Amino acid sequence: MKAIFYLIIATIFLGLNFHLAKVILKEVNFIEAGFWRFLFGVVILILLGSKKLPSFKIIKKNLKGISLTGFIGLFGFNLFFFLGLLNTSAVNAALIVSLNPALTILFSYKIIKTPINKIQITGIIIAFFGVIYLILKGHITNISNIQFNYGDILILIANIFFALHHVWVKKYTSTISNLNFTLLTSSCCLIGFFILLPISGMEVVTTHTHHFWMAVLGIGCLGTALAYFLWQKGVQIKGADKAGIYMNIIPLSAALFAILFDENIDTYHTIGGLFIITGLLISNNSSSKFSKTLS
Repeated sequence: MKAIFYLIIATIFLGLNFHLAKVILKEVNFIEAGFWRFLFGVVILILLGSKKLPSFKIIKKNLKGISLTGFIGLFGFNLFFFLGLLNTSAVNAALIVSLNPALTILFSYKIIKTPINKIQITGIIIAFFGVIYLILKGHITNISNIQFNYGDILILIANIFFALHHVWVKKYTSTISNLNFTLLTSSCCLIGFFILLPISGMEVVTTHTHHFWMAVLGIGCLGTALAYFLWQKGVQIKGADKAGIYMNIIPLSAALFAILFDENIDTYHTIGGLFIITGLLISNNSSSKFSKTLS
């Protein structure tokens, strides 16, 4: 029950991130946006774990898992996430990310050998159709004349990195506390954006508005430190494939928060979202039944 609570709260905050990131990107480029997000996030995680910070011995022992999850899974996701949001809407991006459970099931099968069955594959195909429908903005019959939105493609790439992140969390967190793992992988993201910072043309911080700093505080504290901590804790308990289904809450969360941020929700968002959620529910239910059969 605790794992479900962790995953629901985490995905609600992750849904809010899409809107907060759009606010931040109005004033800075994607590199600086990522830097501020993880600077605030890492500081909060250090404060939370100040009494049990990881030793050099622990870092060395878990270096492979930290590097894969942090630099590739998490940093790769955030890099393409911010780039994608420059060219697509927050609701669109959130719905595309809801394909993540299907990708997680596939990567979980490939990397940590989690069983997969035909019904799960059917669910994945239905969910994928929903994403294609969304990207094409409902014009399936005119597919040959429709050009893919650049931002949508980048969000799809970000999605692949995020699915890898989930699987690596499950694979590499058995010998390190969740809080320390979250801190170290988030620090990898901070390092990545810091290295890119010289090419961003970063402005003096006093030029940013009150709305910018409120958004940075929200995405850093709630959407990074707390969301990643709770999500990774939930993944540790339930497993990457089972936790992945809770990613479906992200588009619902983003859609609800869209009302506060004055963003439009069109019919194709609803139809595409229904296909995605239907496919993922089929995948999740079949996965649960299959696990019971094996046991």
